[in-house]
Amino acid sequence: MVNWWVLPLNYLLGSFPCGLIVGWITKGVDIREYGSGSIGATNVSRVAGFLPALIAGVGDASKGFLGAYLATRFLPDPYLWFLALFLLIVGHDWSIFLRFRGGKGVATTLGILFYLSWESALLCFLVWVVMASITRYSSVGSLSGALLMPVFLYLWGKPPEFIVWGIFAAALVFWRHKGNIQRLIQGKELKMGQKGA
Repeated sequence: MVNWWVLPLNYLLGSFPCGLIVGWITKGVDIREYGSGSIGATNVSRVAGFLPALIAGVGDASKGFLGAYLATRFLPDPYLWFLALFLLIVGHDWSIFLRFRGGKGVATTLGILFYLSWESALLCFLVWVVMASITRYSSVGSLSGALLMPVFLYLWGKPPEFIVWGIFAAALVFWRHKGNIQRLIQGKELKMGQKGA
């Protein structure tokens, strides 16, 4: 018997807008109206500061971790849990609660990766820290970590389906950052700490 309920549940779980709720609670504002307009932790930091951003990031990562557990625990078919993992990120990026808008999916992807391979997740996070610290652009850190995600999964000897998921998840991160990439090329990308409009 296939536990089909995991698929819609993962989408709804991914759709839960942690950053938006943290912004409301801590500052009483809609963070989509400030900075980059994203609901992710980076934009929360611009609007509300470091601690609310940390809470939002941990919340988004926890969605990914919990959803990955549900997928691999209740969906024995690799193709189905592959889909279930993607629905987590799709939910975050195109949330049903936000009229199918959302964030970039980086923290949620990291939470999934932490469940699949904590070593790879730690290395990707360290790559983000180093690259974001050097360039002062969170987007550069996110893109660098995403690019190396399938590489780390391969180096740690994870199953082929994990590596394929890593490739697709990295591609989705790049797709969601296409606006950031354009602004980086144009020199208009907001640096970490900049408030924006």
